[in-house]
Amino acid sequence: MNKLDKPLYTIDPHIYCSATILVNDVAVIERYGDQTIGRSGSIGGIDINNVLLQSGKYTIVGKMFPRKNNKTLIETDTLFIDFYCAEANMDKWKASMYKFHPKIESPWGGLSKNINYPYFEISTEIEVELPFVLDGWQNSVDLSKLDKTVLKEKVLEYYRQIHAILKEHNASKFLELSKEKQKLQEQAFYFSEERKQSFQKSLISLFNQNLDLEPLNENELKLEFMGYGKLVRLMKIDGSYPLQFKSPNPQEQSNVELEIKLHVRSTEKGFSII
Repeated sequence: MNKLDKPLYTIDPHIYCSATILVNDVAVIERYGDQTIGRSGSIGGIDINNVLLQSGKYTIVGKMFPRKNNKTLIETDTLFIDFYCAEANMDKWKASMYKFHPKIESPWGGLSKNINYPYFEISTEIEVELPFVLDGWQNSVDLSKLDKTVLKEKVLEYYRQIHAILKEHNASKFLELSKEKQKLQEQAFYFSEERKQSFQKSLISLFNQNLDLEPLNENELKLEFMGYGKLVRLMKIDGSYPLQFKSPNPQEQSNVELEIKLHVRSTEKGFSII
């Protein structure tokens, strides 16, 4: 394993289907809905330090589903994931990059021969070495053991609070609610002060557009667990995020979706965004 001062671990998925990719049981990319129609795909690296949290071995899972309007996977539906590590310092990033784990992939011969696959999964285990231990959700309450009906109502109430803040376009309140998540990302990705300020300015700029907010339709929502039961969120039944700013130009860009994951450090403290 190469020694780097500030290692930045990245997965590089090529997705030609509907799919979710999980790292340490946390979804890092989800591709569903209209964007999967036809034969188009999604390509692009995703930094994963923020879901690894510390050195160790972690499971990577790629979940493949049929494209929108299809009931089963077809031969052209494929998924593969490459694994890279590089120095986070951009001056050294390109020269220091190396593959730290073999690629995993779905069968290139296709999945539809003789068997109708409504779902297919690829997975592997990676090992990483990080210079930190982040205070994430490792020691949080296992929410999957709680009463699901009661938990969903409590999570929904928290989402209502966030929705109200977004509707007011109150960036400072949202930043305050999100400070735990921000701190974790700043540590995971070695943010400089300049990068921290840039991130906050981007969010404030989004709020200052005063975009309309999609309604929070409770009948469309389902409860989802991640992080081996220690993270929870609400998702729409169609696979999209419940909290969305409406696009100012739907013909040219989609809605701005905000993914919110919650955890509970202790029953006394209650939910917080992470």
